[in-house]
Amino acid sequence: MLTIHFNPSRHVYSAETRTFTVSERDVQFATEYRLINPSTGIGRVFRFLCSTGPEFEPTTRWIYETEDGLKLEVCNDPEITRMAAASYLKAKTR
Repeated sequence: MLTIHFNPSRHVYSAETRTFTVSERDVQFATEYRLINPSTGIGRVFRFLCSTGPEFEPTTRWIYETEDGLKLEVCNDPEITRMAAASYLKAKTR
């Protein structure tokens, strides 16, 4: 399980949808994250639920959820996604 320290200058929280949003630039891929509120030190565990699209689509979001319904979205970064897709294609077509 990886830890994310919530940073409001880089991460977003929507109270309306109860969703935290972070870029893949800020985290490594994992099936579970612990999101920590740095002002309280309290953390919540988010487990992988689904993705909104294919792995190499720049707009894909990886959705995680707590047991009580808080959500965490890890958003693909367009540049990282482009490089990963090119590397994958190159490896498969050697």
